[in-house]
Amino acid sequence: MEEKLNFLKLQKEKFIEEHNIKMEIYQKKEHRRNRLEWCRQRSLWDEEWNSIVFSDESRFCLGMHDGRARVRRRRGERRNPQFFVARHVHHTVGVMVWGAIAHGSKSPLIFIRVLEPHLLPYLDTLADPTFQQDNARPHVARHVWDMMGRRLVNLQRPPQTLEALREELVVAWNEIPQEDIDHLIRSMPRRVGECVAHQGASTHY
Repeated sequence: MEEKLNFLKLQKEKFIEEHNIKMEIYQKKEHRRNRLEWCRQRSLWDEEWNSIVFSDESRFCLGMHDGRARVRRRRGERRNPQFFVARHVHHTVGVMVWGAIAHGSKSPLIFIRVLEPHLLPYLDTLADPTFQQDNARPHVARHVWDMMGRRLVNLQRPPQTLEALREELVVAWNEIPQEDIDHLIRSMPRRVGECVAHQGASTHY
């Protein structure tokens, strides 16, 4: 009870506020070295990002929730590692989807086991593309999955079957504005620069 009263006092005085916990992908030292090297090689890129095709795969499950956890911290402490929760990237039971985005376009959303029959026709529609499969770099494709996930958890009537889930995922993918995708791609120079400045460690993105 005393701890709660102390927190309320500090909160009232605007010293401590309640925030979502920042989720961080677990990285070994080797991962950070590879990430830093990848970013250094592209630190001077600008318009070059417009020819990159970013792709990723993700699983969406029935009964999804936003997974948010709360933490009490002072203002300005968002990037303090004490308030991070490390997580491993792993698959759970659900529907696997794949998609690709580029400046000015996005692929169809694919429910697949083999990529080639769907990937190659999409690449053929682009002028001189470079294919970038997601590998825990300062990558923008995952933000698209976050957009779709937020839409799913906010549905008034969540899907109750896998078929209904697939239908909602296609709707969510098709409704992502291209300007939002282009904005993500235009952020790549900032993402790469911050990654280099942090020596391959986590950034605020």
